[in-house]
Amino acid sequence: MKAPRRTTPPIAPPPDATFLRGRGDLRLYAAIDGPGTRGVVWFVLGPEVRSAPPYPRLTAALHDAGLATAVLHARGTGFSDGLRGDIDDFARLLDDRRLFLEHLADRFGRIVLLGHSVGAALALELAAVSSDRLAGVVLVNPAWRLTYAEGMGPTLRDYVAYAINAVIRRSALTVDMNRAPSCVAFAPDRDEGEAMQRDPLVVRYFSLRYLMGERRVMARCPGNAATSRAPLLLVQGAHDALVDPSSFDALLDAAAAPDKSKLVAAEGGHGSSAVETMVAPIVAWIVAHVDG
Repeated sequence: MKAPRRTTPPIAPPPDATFLRGRGDLRLYAAIDGPGTRGVVWFVLGPEVRSAPPYPRLTAALHDAGLATAVLHARGTGFSDGLRGDIDDFARLLDDRRLFLEHLADRFGRIVLLGHSVGAALALELAAVSSDRLAGVVLVNPAWRLTYAEGMGPTLRDYVAYAINAVIRRSALTVDMNRAPSCVAFAPDRDEGEAMQRDPLVVRYFSLRYLMGERRVMARCPGNAATSRAPLLLVQGAHDALVDPSSFDALLDAAAAPDKSKLVAAEGGHGSSAVETMVAPIVAWIVAHVDG
């Protein structure tokens, strides 16, 4: 299947939405909420941005602790403008996030990045060049080494199609990143995947060149971890079927940060359950590092 191409979000942003201007004068949706007296936690999102704000339980606890929370929808995702699912230069997506980091640094003295899955790889990319600006980095199920998980990964037929597309139509929107969530074994991940399929804001189809750019960032995770000196917390969902479980300790071993630790979310899968079932220890770690 080849999906249609569109350059604006399919639903309108909130009436009080605020935007930054990215390269090419593109509108980028940005939201900052909460008191921020202690600093800000930036939820670094991947490409599958949902219409509802992420991590409601964690967000409420961070606000109660005096922290602001921030999100940016990079070009072509969420409520931001830009071609959805394809980009000719993946560096522009990284530029968007560097722009937002500058925006946060102008407003807050203490910044913590929280990246989840592909968002964790993007957070490490930022940390590698900006660790001196960061009070800490939280990585949840970082997408570095992946395994095959039923309903969460490509089939053999998909790989054949991808190989053909990589040669003759690298920009076509052909890859469904959430193809069969009903097949996912872990119930919270299955429910989340099905909700994402119903969410009109979530980008469903991506081009091979987009995913190849994303994979290059994912492959840089160990090198970026070895470059950043920012305090690091790695959160592993015990029921994560998508990420190779041995990769968590390997990434932690590669990290150069003198202050690094790991938490295991016993009731967490690959998705937001790995965050929302670990609110208290995550908030405690963040508060300790913004106050330190």
